[in-house]
Amino acid sequence: MRKFAVHTTLVAGLALAVAPGAMAQMPEGVTQEMIDQGKQIYSGAGICMACHGPEGGGMPNLGADLTDSEWAIGDGSFESILETIREGVSADKSASGSVMPPKGGSQIDDDQLRAVAAYVWSLSNK
Repeated sequence: MRKFAVHTTLVAGLALAVAPGAMAQMPEGVTQEMIDQGKQIYSGAGICMACHGPEGGGMPNLGADLTDSEWAIGDGSFESILETIREGVSADKSASGSVMPPKGGSQIDDDQLRAVAAYVWSLSNK
């Protein structure tokens, strides 16, 4: 009987571990540390929040909502987000009609760029 109780508890615990709202499996090479660093860069040196808002929800006529699963450019994968930030978005491809310059107009380096992309990926993959 005790063996059954332990098994039931284990199964219930596993169900909680994969409950709705849990973050999707991180892309290869992305770590929680990168995501945390990317959040800081997003709000600071990356100047992303100026157009995408402090929580990534977007700003009318400026920056797209980064928290949903709809992507104006690319497919929402880490690599696609990385490329979009690196290359920028022209007005004709932008959902708002606003230009996003490469790296959002910031001077972040490649490691910072990867961290910001990891954070942006995490916003829509919770």
